[in-house]
Amino acid sequence: MSSSRVGLHLPACLLNISEARRKYIVENTAKVALLDKNGKKHPVSVLNIFSDQDYNRSVITIAASVDQLVDKPNQAQ
Repeated sequence: MSSSRVGLHLPACLLNISEARRKYIVENTAKVALLDKNGKKHPVSVLNIFSDQDYNRSVITIAASVDQLVDKPNQAQ
């Protein structure tokens, strides 16, 4: 199978938080990372959540296509 797109750019962000023992805080942080200040969903996805309870630290990985993140001239706010 061939792709018509060469070199898809997928930026990622690692959110490191000092919490792992209270799962609801980690999950809520991941949910909030998907929303803008008005509660509208950003065009991003949570790829992974890793929590280390011994060190009480979590890493949430989010990513999106560059095409989805770049403001189009007629969509700029």
